[in-house]
Amino acid sequence: MRATVLLPLLCMLAACSAPPPPDPAQRPEPKAATPSPITTTANTYKDAAHTAAETAQTQAAEQAKQADTATQ
Repeated sequence: MRATVLLPLLCMLAACSAPPPPDPAQRPEPKAATPSPITTTANTYKDAAHTAAETAQTQAAEQAKQADTATQ
């Protein structure tokens, strides 16, 4: 009776055991995650906003310089 219960139990344990970890030399290189479309769109708008702010600051500095030159 013990053998009929113990043998299937041992077979189940052997089948459910975890396999050994893979050899580190054979592991594939990790790949960078592909950004989501939402992240890509947000980054595009953020870059455009930074560019517009820099352009506005540059134009304001040029106008201030022209105003200083005209008043002298």
